[in-house]
Formats: sequence, structure tokens, C-alpha cells
Amino acid sequence: MMLKSLLALVLCSSSAMAATSLPDNRHIVVKGEAVVRTAPDRADITLEFEAVKAESVQAKQQVDAQVNELLAGLNNFSIDEKSISAGRIFVELNMRYDENDNQVKDGFRATRKVKVSLKQLSLLDGFLNFALKVGVNQIEQIQLLSSKASDYEQAALDKAVANAKQQGSSLASAFEAKLGRVYSIQSQEVGSHFGYGSNTNIERIMVTGSRINTVPEGKYLQESITFRASVNVVFDLVLE
Repeated sequence: MMLKSLLALVLCSSSAMAATSLPDNRHIVVKGEAVVRTAPDRADITLEFEAVKAESVQAKQQVDAQVNELLAGLNNFSIDEKSISAGRIFVELNMRYDENDNQVKDGFRATRKVKVSLKQLSLLDGFLNFALKVGVNQIEQIQLLSSKASDYEQAALDKAVANAKQQGSSLASAFEAKLGRVYSIQSQEVGSHFGYGSNTNIERIMVTGSRINTVPEGKYLQESITFRASVNVVFDLVLE
């Protein structure tokens, strides 16, 4: 009776897997999950340059000059050409609302985005200060990463598989049965996410006033990058 109750419970709780076939014999469905955490060791930074001028060529030239100044100083942060990607420059009419709430032309706006991969995380704050000095208008995103992400993803998946086996064996033993062979692996998911420690607004920094003040350097801290994995497995059950 205990085994029958277990099987009924498992079948009822596996509605999310109803779209896939299940064996006709005794079986158990388990979901293995695991988490692996590590500290980041590199960063991807997306910057945006913007200029508004009376003439379109003037706006473009200012953005070009600022981007070129940024590129010229990247060697100071051990950033090579392969670690840089610069999007196309966009030039468009700059519109504003007048006192009657009507849109009127107000010169031209030029914008360009630059993405930089920083391989030495200790240089992050210095690089951000440098970017602001050369004229970046917005630090659009800072993504802290691990250079060994694929290794940690595999480690999380391996642990999820081990967790599925452990759960299956434990439940089967509790109901006087043994875990049999794997019937099917229904699905697997591997992903990662990062969350910042002391700086909750690190992802978007807008320049609204003076660019650089004489203050102690900020610290951009993150406790860890979390790699998660899950796997749904159907095992046969063997009666003892």
C-alpha cells in the first residue's frame, strides 16, 4: 500500500510533465536542482556618447572625438581591440516642446554606443572615471561576469543530476523500493544571474551635473554570480 500511495502521489504531482510520455510500469518522477556560486572576475560595460549641436556635422564630430579619446586610452586598462565593439553613430533631429507645448526643432542629436570588456575587475572604478572624463553621457550597463562561466554551468548541472539521484533513492527507500534505471530525462535548465552588493544602481549611471569630483573611489561589489541548474528525470522503480 505504501508503494501504491507513493506512485499515486508522484503521478499527481507531475502534471507539468504531462506532455511527455511516462512508462506503464512502476516509476518515480523527480526534479534535481543545484546552485553554484562564484565571485566575478571580469566586466562588460556599455557606454553611450551623445552630443546636441546646431548642425548635424558638429554633433557627429563631437561624438567622434570623444569616442576616439576613449579608444586611445584603453591600453591603460589592459583592454585590447578584440575587447571593444562600437555601434554605428546615429544623427537625428533634436526636438523639444515650446511654451505652447508644440514640438520644435532644436538642433541635431548624435549618439553612439561602445561596449568594452574589462578583464581586470580591479580596474573597473578607474575605467569608469576615465570614461566620464572623456565625455561619456551614460554608463548604460555594467555586467559582472566570470571567465569560467561554462565550467560553473557544468558543475551546477552535475550537482543537479546528483541531487535527482539522491532524491529518487531516498524516496524509493522510504517506501521499501529501489531506484531502477533512468527511463527518460524530460528537460534540463541551466542559467545564471548576478546581483550587486552595496551598489543597487550600478547598471545605469546618468551624467546630470559635474562629471568628476574629488571623492574617494567607489567600490562596485557583488557577493557572487549564481549558476542554477535543474533536471527532471523519470526512474523505474524496483520492488525489494
